[in-house]
Amino acid sequence: HYESQKEKMQGFKRQRGWSTLLVFSMAAAPAAGFQPNHGSHQQIPSRTHPHSIHNSFHFGHGSPFEPRSPILLRTRNHRHQKLPNSRDSRSRLESSAAGAGGKAASGAAIEFMSGKVSVSLDQPLLPTNVLFTTGASSSAAAAARKPIHQVLLQSFEAISKSSIVKIAAATFCIALIFSLSLRLMLGSSVATGRLNKMLKLIQGRMERFAESWKPTQETTPMPFEDENEGWGVCTLRARKRLGRTQFMQFDFDLPKPEYTVPLDLGQKLSLCCLDDDGNVARGSFFPFSMQSAAKPGSFSILAPNVDSEESIFRMGIENANFVRVIKNELKVGDEVALTPGAHRLSYKGQYLPVTDMVYVAYGTGIVPVLDQVRSVLPSGVSSVGSVTVVWINETTQDFDVTAELLEKEYFKYSEKLAVSCIVGNIEDVSDFGENDEINTAIPDFRQGTMAVLSGPNEIADKASLYLQERGYPEDTICTL
Repeated sequence: HYESQKEKMQGFKRQRGWSTLLVFSMAAAPAAGFQPNHGSHQQIPSRTHPHSIHNSFHFGHGSPFEPRSPILLRTRNHRHQKLPNSRDSRSRLESSAAGAGGKAASGAAIEFMSGKVSVSLDQPLLPTNVLFTTGASSSAAAAARKPIHQVLLQSFEAISKSSIVKIAAATFCIALIFSLSLRLMLGSSVATGRLNKMLKLIQGRMERFAESWKPTQETTPMPFEDENEGWGVCTLRARKRLGRTQFMQFDFDLPKPEYTVPLDLGQKLSLCCLDDDGNVARGSFFPFSMQSAAKPGSFSILAPNVDSEESIFRMGIENANFVRVIKNELKVGDEVALTPGAHRLSYKGQYLPVTDMVYVAYGTGIVPVLDQVRSVLPSGVSSVGSVTVVWINETTQDFDVTAELLEKEYFKYSEKLAVSCIVGNIEDVSDFGENDEINTAIPDFRQGTMAVLSGPNEIADKASLYLQERGYPEDTICTL
């Protein structure tokens, strides 16, 4: 069969040339109504174009790049089908080209282009509108001939107009921009830190604006009657550890939900209760609040959660004993007496008004500092224009929770507030000046500066001596 086909092809080549064979390859099969049955096998010369191949195709043995090597086409019916008679096809092709001036050949080519796409190894994958014909059809084919670059350009234009392509291109661009932005932002820790700081500054400014327009909540000061010697009653509601720190938080409820304890800035709250042996335990503490404005109807205090010896060093004997009782002996719901305590914040210097505040706190001494920072920073409420906070702890865990509250205030008033959290064991250090971080964090004295020290008495005494060596007058230093 192959030898007979070979002789026929050589005959066609001698009579009409390869141009007639190409026309036969593309147009004769459609003209003869050739529709291959899917599943059958068909063997044709490699230079012919298979028509209407819906399934996958497989290459037979032999090099596919030989000029005459056959291609085996597999269709569904698994049977061989003969090609149309080449002599009849040539007759129909010649008559249609002569009678219609090549229109039939062009129509066959158009049908080929709009129909199923065929593949041949030694022919272009994308067919063109160029038909190499002879006789009367040559002029019509030449007129319809288009350069290959125009054909490719039209193909790309058609693809670009597809909605699917547009959606895919837009998705790719969005993904690319997002990826580049993410790499730019997260490419270095410096860029990430700057981005986080910018976002927190924006959030802080928004909170600051919201607080300035927030209406003041109406509360009722808790009365302290003279008949009870100025004492009132509250109840222990809860005790818990504050985050990962060594601090314990004790919560108390006031007699009425609208009550608040009327305390001035820098004023302590005195508490009193009985232990299991009937002895009186007393302590004085600064109220602690997670929010800028204390919630009415309750209050809280902080105390170090350490052994008795360390507790005495940090709070003194009286406060340490009171914390021991409410921690180990009192039950939730037990009553505790309270009354406003002593005022600790005072300025005795000669440089008025006070324009700069410098706070040095150790451990739970940050509680009154946080309250005062919240009070003096808002614009128009005081003459203070600059606040510096230096907070010292033995471990980094002790900065948990409360440091976040300071950070929150910083991002609301970053132009006024500077915060330094320093880890160090100041108990065994005789001079604050031995710590370089403290030397850097504490600014030099200038007129209008007031220094406030908060923490154990021993630490406060060391800090006071250090500040006086730095040029701070003694009457400008206040110990809470």
